[in-house]
Amino acid sequence: MQQKKHQGLPSLNALRAFEAAARHLSFTLAARELCVTQGAVSRQIKQLEDQLKVILFHRRHKQLSLTDQGMLLVPSLTRAFNMMADAVNKLKNQQQDLSLKVHPTFAIRWLIPRLHHFQTLHPDIQVRLTTSGANVDFGHENFDIGITHLGKASPGVIREKIMTEQLIPVCSPKLLTTAFPLKRPGDLRGHMLLHNTPDLREWAAWADQVGIKNLSLERGQVFEVDDAALQAATAGLGVALGDLFLVRDALAAGLLVAPFGLTPIKTGNYYFSRPESNKDLGKVTAFQNWLVSALRQTG
Repeated sequence: MQQKKHQGLPSLNALRAFEAAARHLSFTLAARELCVTQGAVSRQIKQLEDQLKVILFHRRHKQLSLTDQGMLLVPSLTRAFNMMADAVNKLKNQQQDLSLKVHPTFAIRWLIPRLHHFQTLHPDIQVRLTTSGANVDFGHENFDIGITHLGKASPGVIREKIMTEQLIPVCSPKLLTTAFPLKRPGDLRGHMLLHNTPDLREWAAWADQVGIKNLSLERGQVFEVDDAALQAATAGLGVALGDLFLVRDALAAGLLVAPFGLTPIKTGNYYFSRPESNKDLGKVTAFQNWLVSALRQTG
């Protein structure tokens, strides 16, 4: 049905030539706008008039004016060309959108507070940020970039390590002055452990690496994401494991303290991931260059 509706329409070039000439009331100015010759505009409009079997312009010496038929046609054409121009501009702007899927703690603790620096450098690139603990699946999700945690390399995906996860116990300063002050790792037995995974693996790995025995992992509270556990630690609920890089701002602000010092355990990596098809995409390269530079400056 849609195809039949468009059958018999004059050529787009002829309609553009007429619309431009009608706005300027000049074949010469229309030709300049369309980057063609004045003769080409004149021929296009003559062909349009012949096809429609109407006269669109009164052609007087050095003066051009629209006929009644011309005045009837031009408003609809102007609206149509403006709509097409708007659609093309929206498409161009959409192509400059940069869609990211980012691990929540990395986004909340580091990326979001610094994202305005990237936007200042690249105001033409609009960042669309989605946070998720699940790594991006470029085969089924429409993202330009993923900042992922752990996981495996996938075919067709370029994955580059941007930082190593280094975990340290952190808590609210108020826990240092309770009846069970935190002076040595063994003192954790008197406090609630805040877990960010249901399998309790990170606290288990920490206890194993520092040699703590009989630490009741099951007695702690489990959260779905790292940042929720860190927020609970900030509120004084217990002790969480925080990535040294990502809790540095909170430590500097005194919101959290590291009761056993800053010697971390290494448990994994963060990666910058993108489809191979995006490797030469300017907006992706611009964001990666900024990200690597910013990480180096704050490392």
